[in-house]
Amino acid sequence: MSQTGTVLIAVGDGILADSLRFSLELEGYETRFCDEHALSPLLRAPCVRSACVVLDQDVFSRVADAGDKKLPCDSCVPIILMVSQKTERLLAKARLGGVTTVLEKPILGGVMLETIRQAIESKRDFGRSKLPS
Repeated sequence: MSQTGTVLIAVGDGILADSLRFSLELEGYETRFCDEHALSPLLRAPCVRSACVVLDQDVFSRVADAGDKKLPCDSCVPIILMVSQKTERLLAKARLGGVTTVLEKPILGGVMLETIRQAIESKRDFGRSKLPS
């Protein structure tokens, strides 16, 4: 495993997925891909082996719209959602769905990498604060 962690990518657009993989692997992250059918079982696993999850709006909608339920994630894994347009309805659904951060496309420059770094660091800080003293 890399020093920075593994990012699980659930993005329907192959070009976007390849672009994410390229930029993340250049920064030292490992990447794993899944579609909406594989996402729910992965998030339900007691120990998700990813440091962070990146979803696009289409995958999120297909998974979360199964009764407007929360994403089946019990593991405190940061979830970053990429959307075409932030609406109040979508943001409310994202909050209910356990999404940590919502980024509006186009995502320019190093915004995605910085967001992933911050999400992983926040997760590590949260874990440290939970350790017994």
